[in-house]
Amino acid sequence: MNKKAVFLFLLIILPIAIFLFLKSFGRNEFTIPVYYEQGLGDSLSTPCLNKAKTQYFVDNNLLPDNKVKVVHFERMDGPLLKLRMEELERVQDVFYNDEEIALMTFVNSASLPLEAINDYQSRIRFMDAFWNRSALDSTNWAKLKFCDMAMTRIDNRVVLVDKQNKIRGYYNITEREETDRLILELRILKTEIEE
Repeated sequence: MNKKAVFLFLLIILPIAIFLFLKSFGRNEFTIPVYYEQGLGDSLSTPCLNKAKTQYFVDNNLLPDNKVKVVHFERMDGPLLKLRMEELERVQDVFYNDEEIALMTFVNSASLPLEAINDYQSRIRFMDAFWNRSALDSTNWAKLKFCDMAMTRIDNRVVLVDKQNKIRGYYNITEREETDRLILELRILKTEIEE
C-alpha cells in the first residue's frame, strides 16, 4: 500500500512540479530569420544588387520609414491574382488597425493596370489607410522587386521587411499555409519591436 501511495504521489505531483518549474524559469522565445546578414553574396545573379559583405538593407523611397512592410508584387491578372488578393485581405483583417505595419501592392503597369486590382473592391474590402496599391512602370517595378527586394525570377510575390529595412521573409501566398506563416511571423516581429 505504501508503494502505491508513493507512486500515485509522484504521478500527480511530478508533472505539476515540472510545469511550475518551466513556467517560472522557462522562456518561450520565437525568432524569425534575418536575411542576408553577411550580405547578398554571389548567390543571386541580378547585376544591380549591392554585393557588400555586410547586412543588406532595402533602400527605396517608395517604402515608408519606421514601419514593418509587407510588400506584394503583381504583374498579371487571372485566377491566381484573385487568390493572392484574398489571402492579402486575410493579412489586412488581422493587422488593419496596427499603425506600425504597412501593406503595399506594386503593380507592373505595362502588363496589369492598377484598375484591375481596384476592380476587386466589390469582393475585397480595401482599407486604404492600411493597404496601399500603386502602379509602377516596368523599369521601376523590376528595380524594386529584383534589385531592392533581392528577389529572383522564381516568383515569391510577397516580402516582409522590418522597421530597420532588413528582409525577414519571402512568401508564396497562393498557399494558405504561407499566408498563415506570414501572419505568425508578423506577430513575432511585433513582439520583437515591443521588447
